[in-house]
Amino acid sequence: MEVKLAVYAGPLDLLLRLIARNEMDIFDIPIAELTEQYLNEIKGLHPQGDHTPDSLEMDNLSEFLVMAATLLEIKSKMLLPRPKPIDEIEPEDPREALVQRLLAYQLAQQLAQQLRSLTPPGDKLTGAGELWLAREAEDTPPVLEGVSVGDLWETFTGIMRRKDSRTDTQRAGYGEMPRERFTVTEKVAYIRHLLKQGRVNMFDLFMQCRSRGEMITTFLALLEMIRRGMLKAHQDRDFADISCEAA
Repeated sequence: MEVKLAVYAGPLDLLLRLIARNEMDIFDIPIAELTEQYLNEIKGLHPQGDHTPDSLEMDNLSEFLVMAATLLEIKSKMLLPRPKPIDEIEPEDPREALVQRLLAYQLAQQLAQQLRSLTPPGDKLTGAGELWLAREAEDTPPVLEGVSVGDLWETFTGIMRRKDSRTDTQRAGYGEMPRERFTVTEKVAYIRHLLKQGRVNMFDLFMQCRSRGEMITTFLALLEMIRRGMLKAHQDRDFADISCEAA
């Protein structure tokens, strides 16, 4: 019994496997032999919906058919009589463009494999990290008193809506001067400076921002400070403004 499963990432992947399987020289490809094997191989590929192990989506299948047409074109050019060289310059090999594509794809595959080998083993695991975070949370004093991440998000989006409602419709279409970009690190330092003077109201903090981008950076800085235990957030009642103080 013969079992055949197509697991090719694309037509170039299929060509490289055929070249490796038949020990062909990639710089001197026997195009007729390669074309015949390629056509035989894609005969087993079917559009998705045929319920076969090697079914492909129509877009992916079209890529294999385009490559088949390219191989047939190269094969036909190789069968035609080659013109005599002019001024001792050899005419371009019809296979050259295909060889360059195969070499570029092969290099990309090798680089991808190297990157995968550099991935720390822990990044490929799930589950244990959640338990570790849970144990870590038990030993860490609470920094969110009556405030959840959802509360922070609702407050932030509410402030954004209130700021949008104050937009001058007459001047909304005017251009504006490009402003200086802010980083999360800079905003963390700025908020720490404010917290040295006492509590900071989150609404007031956002109202000092001059652009949507600055507001988003400020929000990310607050989340980072809460994560690192640098800041405590308080909310006295539902829908009330959130106040922050140094942890």
